[in-house]
Amino acid sequence: MRIARLASILALALAATEGKILYDTKCAQCHGKEGIAKPPGKGSKNFSDPEFQSAWTEESIAEITAAGKGKMPGYRSRLNPDQLRAVAAHVKTLGPSK
Repeated sequence: MRIARLASILALALAATEGKILYDTKCAQCHGKEGIAKPPGKGSKNFSDPEFQSAWTEESIAEITAAGKGKMPGYRSRLNPDQLRAVAAHVKTLGPSK
């Protein structure tokens, strides 16, 4: 049982790391490393805003990332479902500390 729990914790840690790496390489150029839009992403949501964080779920963030919106292309053909969820999980960490 301890091994299964340790494996689960390790899997979560790896997913969090992958989400940050994917976000930093694919999203940060427009959305900023801290989730505050840069000029190319002008008009996009401020991911660190408490209102955004409470209104958007990991699932809704993953879906908009997959489908795209406005100037942002969809990533469904470039990222697999686990990667989309990892990016979304990372976006949720950009909010204010609880």
